[in-house]
Amino acid sequence: MEGTIFNLTEGAVRSLLCKLGCLLSHESWLVQGVRRDVQYIKDELESMNAFLHTLTMSEGHDDPVRIWMKQVREIAYDAEDCIDEFIHHLGEPSGMGFLRRLICMLGTLVCRRRIAIQLQELKARARDVGERRSRYGVVLPTKGPCPGLPRIALMSSSIISVSPRLFRHASRHIDPQLHALFTEEAQLVGIDEPRDALASWLMEDDPRLRVLAIVGFGGLGKTTLARMVCESPTVKGADFHLFPLFIVSQTFNIRTLFQHMIRELIQRPHEAMAIAGGKHGHFLDENLEKIERLEVAELAKKLRRYLHDKRYIMILDDIWTISAWDSIRCVLPDKKMGSRVIITTRNEDVAKRCCSHPQDWIYKIQQLSDSTSRELFFKRIFGSADKLPNDELEEVSNSILKKCGGLPLAITSIGSLLASKTNRTKQEWQKVCDNLGSELESNPTLEGAKQVLTLSYDDLPYHLRACFLYLSIFPESYVIKRGPLVRRWIAEGFVCQRHGLSMEEVAESYFDEFVARSIVQPVRIDWNGKVRSCRVHEIMLEVIVSKSLEENFASFLCDNGSTLVSHDKIRRLSIHSSHNLVQNISASVSHVRSFTMSSSVEEVPCFFPQLRLLRVLDMQGCSCLSSKTLKCICNFFQLKYLSLRKTNVCKLPRRLGNLKHLETLDIRATLIKKLPDSAKNLCCIKHLLVGHKVHLTRMASVKYLNPCSGLEMGPGVIKNMAALQSLVHIVVKEQSLVLWEIGLLQKLRKLNVLFHNVEVNWKAFVESLGKLASSLRSLSIHILDEKEHSSSLDILDSVESPPLLITSFSLTGKLESLPPWISSLRSVSRITLRNTGLHAEAIKVLGDLPNLLLLNLYHKSYADGGIIFPHGKFAKLSMFVMDDPENIDRVHFEVGSVPNLERLTLSFLREPKDGISGIENLQKLKEIEFFGNIILSVVNKVASCVKTHPNHPRVICDKMEYCN
Repeated sequence: MEGTIFNLTEGAVRSLLCKLGCLLSHESWLVQGVRRDVQYIKDELESMNAFLHTLTMSEGHDDPVRIWMKQVREIAYDAEDCIDEFIHHLGEPSGMGFLRRLICMLGTLVCRRRIAIQLQELKARARDVGERRSRYGVVLPTKGPCPGLPRIALMSSSIISVSPRLFRHASRHIDPQLHALFTEEAQLVGIDEPRDALASWLMEDDPRLRVLAIVGFGGLGKTTLARMVCESPTVKGADFHLFPLFIVSQTFNIRTLFQHMIRELIQRPHEAMAIAGGKHGHFLDENLEKIERLEVAELAKKLRRYLHDKRYIMILDDIWTISAWDSIRCVLPDKKMGSRVIITTRNEDVAKRCCSHPQDWIYKIQQLSDSTSRELFFKRIFGSADKLPNDELEEVSNSILKKCGGLPLAITSIGSLLASKTNRTKQEWQKVCDNLGSELESNPTLEGAKQVLTLSYDDLPYHLRACFLYLSIFPESYVIKRGPLVRRWIAEGFVCQRHGLSMEEVAESYFDEFVARSIVQPVRIDWNGKVRSCRVHEIMLEVIVSKSLEENFASFLCDNGSTLVSHDKIRRLSIHSSHNLVQNISASVSHVRSFTMSSSVEEVPCFFPQLRLLRVLDMQGCSCLSSKTLKCICNFFQLKYLSLRKTNVCKLPRRLGNLKHLETLDIRATLIKKLPDSAKNLCCIKHLLVGHKVHLTRMASVKYLNPCSGLEMGPGVIKNMAALQSLVHIVVKEQSLVLWEIGLLQKLRKLNVLFHNVEVNWKAFVESLGKLASSLRSLSIHILDEKEHSSSLDILDSVESPPLLITSFSLTGKLESLPPWISSLRSVSRITLRNTGLHAEAIKVLGDLPNLLLLNLYHKSYADGGIIFPHGKFAKLSMFVMDDPENIDRVHFEVGSVPNLERLTLSFLREPKDGISGIENLQKLKEIEFFGNIILSVVNKVASCVKTHPNHPRVICDKMEYCN
């Protein structure tokens, strides 16, 4: 927890010091008295920050230290708010003449006086906090932290013996590994099938050293499964000399671990060699007693020599880092004796490193099913899963199990808590369910579960901790989308700049690390394996909400009407319910930096206009919003992120351009048709996300593109938006200057343009594309023209400097043939075509693209009667989508074509006369999905064909698996 406090405090102080330095560099801004106050605050906070750095290197901080850290952070927050307001009211000093500067100073005299008083108060607070540090004994530690000892258990065919040193370092806490090491098999549920599958794999006849990595979220039972695999009859009956289990843990020290391995494997041969009966001899070394003095290299040499002639199964439990595995791997010789290593980890990147050879296997442990969860839950409480003692517990039991989310540790821990209560009533159980966060904090029965969950958080590097706490603002079961989340992190100032990478790229790497560490659960995985949305496990959410409240990171109004506010000043506020909205807010909201309203909230709170210091405002899906309500947002001068997505707002405030710091404006799926003229002043805007996604609409048997899918851009609006990276779903309905202005956006990475019933000024657009060739990564061009003879996309042939670095490309409109430069798109991984009317030659061109993973052929994109995938084409394509081709009579996959295709998604207006053939040639096929107009005869033929396919791919109709 000390690390948490420091990380949040250091981040706040670092941000403020940067602003104070910039402020002091402007001589003309500050009168002498104000300058002295600012300089004093800066000097004090620099000293405090240095002291914080030293404190964070030690452990075991007491309450005075933690409280002092919090006080420093609150001063930093308040000072930053004051400085931001100071800079806002002074305006930009550069270029001002003396007279204009004098008029501005007179006009802001009252504000200057108020801010000067605030600075004096902050100066006094900084001085008091500095003195308080000495007064209450907040001193530098005299000794550094003691490295944690690795933990070791040795398994034989009949026993698990645990070293007395196993839990020496955890005398004050419950060790979360105890349950996994000593749980009886009779107490387990749902383990037989994975245990037998893993045991069978371990016993395959392969002399090579093979590594099995069991990876997953903390509390899923990785350690228990690994132990049960080694204790299964199949493995126990095999001729393995050793069954050691070493718990590596977060407090990893390679020298200490090697010393313990030698003690347990060599110095205690009667324990380590129990299964072999000692017949393989003893490892004698006269210097064995002197291992404390040996260097790591010598220790490793002894271990390799000892394991050299032995066939062993070794469990390396709880590995957290790649470097830990690399260090341990060097002592594991592969003498082709059929040895096996099982590792457990929460980190998928670690698992991939451990299983780097073809003979290895990564097993992703799954959450328990609903029925299995229920069985374990009631077995834990009542000793039997047959039935409930009374029906009134049914509903509350389901609520508790939903929070447990299939996590065995959570189910058994909460089950134990309920079993300990003599009064087993619905009211008592509901109380536990509603107050699970506080129970985790205070109830000893849940301490082990809390520690397991907290380990993942504690292992995060400091720059990720604020990002992870930020997930607490979302309600239970909320699906968190990657794009909005990373943009919010950036707006909050949580993302650190890295050389050569944009802030968005750095933020996305944070998201990917959360996924790899298994501390968020993927919900939607894209065609390229990229996780597009995730969810926080309900139990983990309880933990981070608790931490957020403790550190005043965030405050909440919840669905059950409860108010979770821990301090007198709210920094981030998330409202999940309208229940007692006004009455429940007693703390000050004038310092709120982030405000999130759930779509279920029925009214905008009366304090909304007071949120002047907001950086992030997210009101996605709120039906209670109106254009009138939003007028006050123009006063939120620090606003960087604004989302009104999926609201009924039809007009933005006229003074929107006042938001000089705005970086993200998300007004997708709204009724807004135009931006106000003042929007041209949004010089910091990076992501302008407007309109609707282009989609197909059915009317009888005809499909057409929805023309009301974009936002009209007036002349001069975007030409000053030099920082723009995403310009999505804008519509052009006349000969617009916007086509020229697009070429001025040299940082533009994503462009989506819709042309609707217009004679396109293609010269302007083609020239603009040429100017963006080095920056564009995603390009979508759609002609939504309902005329019989509409514009053609063949003008794209004339692009002199095509955007050859794009990874995603989408076209809607007539084409005689693909532009010649398409064949040079070496980086493109996704291509989508609609209404293009292309022919077989285009398929050959697309088939030669080296990195194409997804091909979407939608309505009227292909004009010929048959589509044939030739031998040697589409080398990397993993997914192919074909939607209602009008003329198709045949779909055929030749031998050697599309070798990596895994998913085939199809929709037909009528049955192809010559059918779908060559499916047997798709060696990696896993799934065939039919959607839209389901033709059962086609489905039946395909289902019959895949019966003999070696992969036995699934056949799905509109998300339902098809059974023939």
